[in-house]
Amino acid sequence: MNIFNKILNDLQVKYNRASQQEILKPFEFNRYHEPQNILVRIDKGNFYAGENFTPLKEGAFYFIPASELIYLRCGKTSKYPVFGEEGFPNIEISTQFHKKIFPIGDISAASEAYTLVFFDVDIHNAFGLFSFMELPAMLIPPDEELGFLVKSIALEEALDKIGRLNIIRNYIEEIVIHLCRYINSEPKYQKNIEKLVLSGDKRLLDMLNHIKLNLGKDLSNAVLADIACLAEDYVGQFFKATTGKNLQNYIESERLMKAYQLLMNKGRTVQEISDMVGFKDATYFSRRFKTKFGINAIDVKRKINYDSNFLVD
Repeated sequence: MNIFNKILNDLQVKYNRASQQEILKPFEFNRYHEPQNILVRIDKGNFYAGENFTPLKEGAFYFIPASELIYLRCGKTSKYPVFGEEGFPNIEISTQFHKKIFPIGDISAASEAYTLVFFDVDIHNAFGLFSFMELPAMLIPPDEELGFLVKSIALEEALDKIGRLNIIRNYIEEIVIHLCRYINSEPKYQKNIEKLVLSGDKRLLDMLNHIKLNLGKDLSNAVLADIACLAEDYVGQFFKATTGKNLQNYIESERLMKAYQLLMNKGRTVQEISDMVGFKDATYFSRRFKTKFGINAIDVKRKINYDSNFLVD
């Protein structure tokens, strides 16, 4: 049985947001990232994606797994204004380059337009599906059914009718299946798919689930060895052998990812969030956050004033 068939019932899919955008002036994202998975559909015009900025046809897709680097040129010009790891510096600049439009409106006057969907996909509520597979950002050729799902989600988001989230949840789950089918059909991703076999190891699942639910607590090798019923001096070796990752490096990465998500919400200070995810030294937290994401934690707090660098109200 294909590994995807085994895990599909164990997936937890969470919708974040969606929008269709019109490009007002050409620009480039270079090494930018977001903490959610992003699916971009090219609706009209000139777009180039990936490190080599490959041209995308209308109807094609650019899929970026959570926190993977984004390389995207929107519009066509001889010299692009480049926005790096921090994206657009503020809402005033962001709105100079793109704006939200109604998903079924007339885009004949627009030179370029795309639709974006942001979402999370976890396995066993323990780890991100696409991140665990270590999948790179990928270009997907035009697909009529996938395009219908993306546009339908953006429309439901825009109309905001009763039952909107229920309908979107079904659409998102279908999108995840389509993505899995595409990944499974591409031989170059077979090594990534093979990593999913490890997701059935109960010892690993117990560790990953405990880490996810206890990021603010003690996650030493001794604690995790007890959770997984392994010897303390072996638990790091076991984790490295099954995931290819250093255990404590993985824990720090998960703490920082959770911090990024918390920073996008109002109401908590950087110090409070640092404590919540297990960093007792806020200065060290800020330094590690900057190293991982290329942006200061306090600057992420400012993003909440304009939703996202990708989506503009």
